[in-house]
Amino acid sequence: MILLLLLLPITSVSAYKDLFASPLEPEFFDIQIDRSNPQKLYKEFENFVIKYKKTYADETEKKLRFNNFVQTHNQIGKVSAKAKAAGSDTQFGINHFADLSTEEFKIRLSSIAPGNHSDVPIFNTTRKRSRSKRQLDNLPVTFDLRDKKIGARYVLNSIKNQEQCACCWAFAATAVAEFAHSLHKKKVVHLSDQEVCDCGHGSIPGCKGGDPTEGLKYIARAGQASEIEYPYEQNRSYAMDSCAASVYERELDPLVLTLQAIDPFNAEYQIMMSLVHYSAPVAVAFRVGESFRVLESGVLEMEDCYKTEEAEWHSLTIVGYGRTRTRKGRNVDYWIIKNSWATDWGEGGYARVARGINWCQIESRAITALIQ
Repeated sequence: MILLLLLLPITSVSAYKDLFASPLEPEFFDIQIDRSNPQKLYKEFENFVIKYKKTYADETEKKLRFNNFVQTHNQIGKVSAKAKAAGSDTQFGINHFADLSTEEFKIRLSSIAPGNHSDVPIFNTTRKRSRSKRQLDNLPVTFDLRDKKIGARYVLNSIKNQEQCACCWAFAATAVAEFAHSLHKKKVVHLSDQEVCDCGHGSIPGCKGGDPTEGLKYIARAGQASEIEYPYEQNRSYAMDSCAASVYERELDPLVLTLQAIDPFNAEYQIMMSLVHYSAPVAVAFRVGESFRVLESGVLEMEDCYKTEEAEWHSLTIVGYGRTRTRKGRNVDYWIIKNSWATDWGEGGYARVARGINWCQIESRAITALIQ
């Protein structure tokens, strides 16, 4: 496919104008178009609208959404070319974010960098580090907590959707807590992400961003209601006074969750592997680049997360690890991550990112929790 800037044939420009009842601004054409088939992208856009059940207020919004869609399409082309040039097998594609502008997409990210929590016990003491090094030799090459069951039910709960609220940090913290609680109770439980988003934030409302460690510290201190009792509402946590924890019964009691952090000044991904293998998913925060938004499959190795002046952060949970071999015969170690962007993103809501290189700082601020 040949891509170019502007310089479209008059017939092609006219064809695009005919698609909309409202006029198009000149800036609309500052995008890349397939010269050989100017209608192709619009047909893809129509299929996208049907697939994701998109509705727009009027033709003006539809025009803007198509503009965003084309820009996303162009971005996919750019990152795909970079990945291919680097010898990576990563695939990128259209998902339910494709009609959002960059600013709209960033609403669900956090501008808050994860902090240093000196009050949280460090997992890798000298004794534990030595023990973990020995255990590492016995770890399987690939391990996936999605396979772990209690009876006939999988312990790891299904993919959730934070929608436009930037409370990824609360979802990551809750995923860790409910896994530990399920193992302790020997039954699968669903805890309230909304409670953590409402009550576990720091100096700003939960939907403006946060730190998964703060979320787990809140759960350890106050316990947590069930998801049924305190359900998720994406627009609730934009105010500081939204906490309603006192109204709901505790599914997870206070003061039973024990937090364990990985030393941020001596991050050891092998210890994170050991924790995951011994049934402790790990909550992490990392910087986000453009490639992460359009990730479809394969192991993401590209670190375009450092290109923006202002860091954008995201939190999620590491639930496994493994190793794959590229088409060119190169071994790539990876983490399996559980996201909170619904199942339309990545590999059914999960993804794989590079392991052992502190990809986008994902191994720098890691925390888990146990019930002993």
